[in-house]
Amino acid sequence: MRALQKRQAGGNPTRQELAALRHVEKERDHELRWFHYGSIPKGHWEKMSGRQSKVINEQAARYKFPFGAGHPKIDLSAVVRRLHDFLAENKDKLGADSTGDPLLVGTDSPALERYRLARAKIAEHELEEKIEQLIPREQIHDGMTQLAGLLRSCGEQLQRAYGDDALDILNEALTGCQRVISSMFKDADHGKEAPTETRR
Repeated sequence: MRALQKRQAGGNPTRQELAALRHVEKERDHELRWFHYGSIPKGHWEKMSGRQSKVINEQAARYKFPFGAGHPKIDLSAVVRRLHDFLAENKDKLGADSTGDPLLVGTDSPALERYRLARAKIAEHELEEKIEQLIPREQIHDGMTQLAGLLRSCGEQLQRAYGDDALDILNEALTGCQRVISSMFKDADHGKEAPTETRR
């Protein structure tokens, strides 16, 4: 009080009086902060959240937060307590999603279970399609070997009909085919026969 009186009269409070004044102002500021924490206007809450009143009310009703309809003034302390209770109650659900799909989180909805079942069936169907499109490497390799045999037989006929020059052309083409096939199956079983040149 003396510090305030001296200031109003244009005087200079002592160091002790200034220290006492700062202490009182700090305590008053502390009390005002808690007062305002407990009475945040709904309009301020909407502005801070970036949400419309309808959305805020729906979220409050769905997740049981004390800032929805019937709360013209919002108690921040109550909201913070509810937030941490909510995190504790849902820690398994919030930390269990490894699929990247938020709709797969949770276990308390029949619609959610139907959605999960549908997703599983789609995944199974896609896998079956991929399996049907795959051809074993050995089967492809055997087919190439049979094709090479046919070409060798063709080369023998060309040699008899048109001479060695025709056979050389075919052998050159077979050599190119062998390089392509070898690059495709570079780590395949080396014991299996690959397309080779036709013997003269």
